[in-house]
Amino acid sequence: MKIEVCFWKTCKEKFANYVFDRVQKDIKMYDLKSIKLEKSHCMWLCKKWPNAKVDWEAINYANWAKVSERYKWQIYNKKNLLKNIEN
Repeated sequence: MKIEVCFWKTCKEKFANYVFDRVQKDIKMYDLKSIKLEKSHCMWLCKKWPNAKVDWEAINYANWAKVSERYKWQIYNKKNLLKNIEN
């Protein structure tokens, strides 16, 4: 899975840093190696900022919750796998 967060001027001013940092923390915390996180150039959706893409799906008015719901199942599976190993 590839997640891109727009870091062009308008998106960067409108919390793109926050979205990027929160996703990056999730990737580290849950060891989600299948997710590739990148900063991208303008996505040409400037009236709907901040913008992000998950694989090829554009997310307008992006926030951490909207982006994280695309990879939430991976976190859920990791937690359940760890519970099963501990028992």
